[in-house]
Amino acid sequence: MDFKTLLQLPVLDINQVISLLQEIADKERSKEKPSMPKVSISTQAGHVSGYFVNYNSEKRTILLCDLYDRNAELQYIQSHAIASISLTNINNYTYLFSDGKIAFMPPANEIPTILQLKKDLKNVEVEVKAALNIEIAISFNYDDTPSDIEKYYAAKGIALLKETITSLSEDKLVKTTFTEMITTVDFKLGTENKVVLKNKGLLITLDISKNLKSVASKTELQNKIEQCL
Repeated sequence: MDFKTLLQLPVLDINQVISLLQEIADKERSKEKPSMPKVSISTQAGHVSGYFVNYNSEKRTILLCDLYDRNAELQYIQSHAIASISLTNINNYTYLFSDGKIAFMPPANEIPTILQLKKDLKNVEVEVKAALNIEIAISFNYDDTPSDIEKYYAAKGIALLKETITSLSEDKLVKTTFTEMITTVDFKLGTENKVVLKNKGLLITLDISKNLKSVASKTELQNKIEQCL
């Protein structure tokens, strides 16, 4: 990212920054080799720094950690005491701190091929069958050959569908209704988060107008699906 692009970043308050750090930490935590954001925090009492690990909103406390010669250093900071906070090690997530205008480019090694997307869809179909006890065809719809960024978004969409349908299956009533009313699930990328039920087919549109910031959360997508049942 160049300096001119950085100049497009809006001003965020401390609570917004902490929420975004938590979002990044949650994304990295599930990876085999997590790369947590590194932060430097100033308070009225002094200055602390370390890798952002977690934030408890009820306790309003941030946990930072670091390792020195395999010795753990833990620091707990009250969020209301923060005067300023600086961030590093967030190159892949800078777009989260924008209003959606900064283009997001995923790491090259995370861009799937069309074949990989098809394999992922088949794997989700298998897992959905195990959860719902019924076969449901799941597909990704696109007009032209998807760009690298669209393939990346599609992979995220497939993962989102898996999480959402699995969550729906945990409610017996919703599970029964879902299996009676739906035989196919098609999703595409667009400029709004939308779910339509037509002829036992669930048509899902995921909003990528502001990169991943505008894509529906699992809870939001689940609510939209339930409204169609």
